[in-house]
Amino acid sequence: MKLSKRIVLASLFAAPYAFAQNVVINFDDSLDGVNHATNSISVNLIQQGNMLIGNDGQYVTLSGEVEETNNAFYGSGLEPRVHFKLNDNGNVKWFTGTRNASNVWTGTWYGSNGSKGDFGFEYSDALTTPPGCSDVVRLDSDPVFSGGEFDYTRPLDETCLMDTDDATKGIYMMSDKGGLPFPMSFSIELKRNFTIQSFKLGTYNNGQGNRLTTFTLEAWENGAWVKKGDFEFTSSIPSKGFVRELYRLPEAVTTSKIRISATGTADYYNAGRVLMYGLSFH
Repeated sequence: MKLSKRIVLASLFAAPYAFAQNVVINFDDSLDGVNHATNSISVNLIQQGNMLIGNDGQYVTLSGEVEETNNAFYGSGLEPRVHFKLNDNGNVKWFTGTRNASNVWTGTWYGSNGSKGDFGFEYSDALTTPPGCSDVVRLDSDPVFSGGEFDYTRPLDETCLMDTDDATKGIYMMSDKGGLPFPMSFSIELKRNFTIQSFKLGTYNNGQGNRLTTFTLEAWENGAWVKKGDFEFTSSIPSKGFVRELYRLPEAVTTSKIRISATGTADYYNAGRVLMYGLSFH
């Protein structure tokens, strides 16, 4: 029985405009078109343009290239191909493959002395650094957050997604007239995919209770909203006070569109008032 091999590439080359992502490359030792995944390599990769780079700062290096699609000069088509070399302290393997519709890379590898096999891994161009305001292209909120002096959504400005407890900055929306039944939602669209797991969100107490007690976070996947977590706002806010809390998704989410929906409030004056502010990602 072969033992599973795991190499963690923790150190990255610093490069401008590079997209870092952790992937697990699964591979076997039998070239038969089926990846039995008897070995695995956990890799932090940097993609700069079409180039792939990774290393562990000691003995392991990875270098390669992702093909530009639909380039007649290079003879490429709709599906990009990838090739890279993994050097593990002198033990060199060459990997060549392509990407399927599910964004899974599959292919074959070849080592020295006739060793070979099949491999597969997931890789995208998602940014793992938290998105900021310059990454937001659209903010939408339900009609309940508009149309009145106290039914309001702050327009996007340079402070959106800023990590601050100052309620005069960042994303802010409230409904005074009430919007029951729930949910009462807002969504943001980003320029590109980001991988997120932790975020902050806040609310307000006008003296009748917190204007947010429970909410959900959804991500846009394959043309539909998919719920990624249910959350509870637990802080006891003093009257006329604003407070944000830090939350963590059960699993990291990669997406370009996020929707947050209030599902509960403690302020039932005017049939249920809601206020959400200070969204930021970490």
